[in-house]
Amino acid sequence: MSLRLKLLLLGLLTLVLPWAGCRYAREMESALREGEQTSLESVAETLATSLEGRVDLLYRAPTGPDAVDTAALSKSGPYDLRPVALAAAPLLDGYSEDWPHDPSVWAWYEKNAAHRFGVLTGVYERVLFLLLDVRDAHPVFDAPGASPLDPHSLGDRVWLGFQDPAGGERQVFVAASGPGAVTARYVESGEYGQRLAQLEPRIRGVWQLTPGGYRVELRVPLSMLGAGFGVLVDDRDARGGEPLSYGSLHPDDLRTLGHLIMASPDLTTYLAQFSQPGLRLAVTTPAGQVLARVDALKRVAELAPAPPLIARLYRRFVDQPGTQPPIEARVAVYDREHHNVIGELEVTQTPDRWLRLRDRALTRMLNFTLATSIVVVIAMFAFAAWLALRLSRLRQASESALTRTGLVTSFPDTGARDELGDVARSFSRLLGRLNEYTGYLRTLAGKLAHEIRTPLTIVRSSLDNLEAEQVPASARAYLDRARHGSERLNAILLAMGAATRVEEAIGGAERTRFDLVPLIGSAVAAYRSAFPERRFSGELPAGPVTLEGAPDLIVQMLDKLIENAVDFSPPGSTITVRLGLEPGAAVLEVENPGPPLPAGAPGHLFESLWQSRTGGDNRPHFGLGLYIVRLIAEFHGGSASAGDLPGGGGARFSVRLALTG
Repeated sequence: MSLRLKLLLLGLLTLVLPWAGCRYAREMESALREGEQTSLESVAETLATSLEGRVDLLYRAPTGPDAVDTAALSKSGPYDLRPVALAAAPLLDGYSEDWPHDPSVWAWYEKNAAHRFGVLTGVYERVLFLLLDVRDAHPVFDAPGASPLDPHSLGDRVWLGFQDPAGGERQVFVAASGPGAVTARYVESGEYGQRLAQLEPRIRGVWQLTPGGYRVELRVPLSMLGAGFGVLVDDRDARGGEPLSYGSLHPDDLRTLGHLIMASPDLTTYLAQFSQPGLRLAVTTPAGQVLARVDALKRVAELAPAPPLIARLYRRFVDQPGTQPPIEARVAVYDREHHNVIGELEVTQTPDRWLRLRDRALTRMLNFTLATSIVVVIAMFAFAAWLALRLSRLRQASESALTRTGLVTSFPDTGARDELGDVARSFSRLLGRLNEYTGYLRTLAGKLAHEIRTPLTIVRSSLDNLEAEQVPASARAYLDRARHGSERLNAILLAMGAATRVEEAIGGAERTRFDLVPLIGSAVAAYRSAFPERRFSGELPAGPVTLEGAPDLIVQMLDKLIENAVDFSPPGSTITVRLGLEPGAAVLEVENPGPPLPAGAPGHLFESLWQSRTGGDNRPHFGLGLYIVRLIAEFHGGSASAGDLPGGGGARFSVRLALTG
């Protein structure tokens, strides 16, 4: 993994800052929600305190505040009716689609399993609406055209009993000769004591048959009603039969047994003055039925615009799955003595307010952390690229430090005051010392040849003089040994001088364009005459192979390879010289049969003064031939290598030479 990638990954770790910011935002959200909850509870406590003991404000009490028993408000009696607050006036058609579908708001009365009915009451704009669902297997209507008070023509009917605003008991009944619209009637005594059924046009509705009985839907103005209210059903199995009466009125005198407990018309107005956008106020009975509600949850404050796009994007990462629940606070409303609960205040607030506070802080924090992370990542990536560039320059300088003329000791960034500068200066000092050492080694051969030549001349002249003298036969062997040693020393001096001359010749050689094919072909023909005890095979391409270099050096390099092949091949063997082509290079190969290369030799064969001959050859060998081959190959932009032939029966020496473009 590169340094740039490592630093980039390290820089990406700064993205933990936005993640930590999201975690902090959630904690902040919880704190804000708790603060809003506490504030909302304080508001609810204040409003509940203002409603404490205000029975006249919570409930409709026509005969004064004391007309409603506050103890009865905390316990729902079996005959009490608590109308629900309707959002709109239901259509009087005898169907229940316009009414709430909550079974808990129905009041049921029954005589037995086969005779029961339910009452659903609701209030809308000072009008009481009733929906009666009577379970009757055999509904019976009045006789058409008959008097509503004729005992022989009576069918099923519904009685409404209520107290008027003055506290007096009143009763009306609803009867029908068939499904359709109905109008209530009341019974009064005539001038001569006869009973008359008078119409009550203010109470009207619809009678509708159902699969299990019938349904009656009525409307009654609240101005007619006091505290008491009840419903009674007369069920007859046949027209004019004895009725089976049951409900919330006394069956004997139709007195009301329960109360009609409903909200005061002023309660909604009172709550409206505390209404705010995003806030819902509701007052319920102790049993949970709504008396009044002021709902502004969906109203958006004029000074609170919609959250920006970036805030909505951050919400996706911070908010928990699902919608944010609203904040609610419930407080009981007591009577004046603080003994009984007369109602319950419910305050609900949308989460928009604290969400906006959170979004504002979250947007600022995440924008800052994201911008910081991006800047840090870019800075670290740029720094990594700069470091990689400096390291690349150091690597290139180290790879190109070794040249044919010596070592390049100048390194980049040696003036930098950091760790890379220290490394560059250390490399520069090291290469300087190596250059001094290699320079000393490069001139050592010439210095040794110069220093040894004079003593060697003295030794050789002395040996010549001794041979001219009369010496015993026993000393003649020592003279021969001394003569042989001096000759070897002279050969060493000549070889060292040749290597030095080759290096100087390479340094001053002029490059020309020439064709390798005829040059190699003529050299191979000459080797057949020079080494008659060996056979030579030349494998050359048919076309020209153009090279830019020194032809004399190429021939000298081939001479060293052939001399090495002749030394290590048996007499009568065939030495193969092959010239091949590769992309951008010519490959010159010399193959000879014989022993394989010693273990570890390929890595040292082309070094100076290294040789691995172990035979009995008396000729001096100093390990400079293949070193010269490497120098000439490098001068031509190539390289030299060696390896065993397949099967281990000889060696192959290869030289790659760069072709002219």
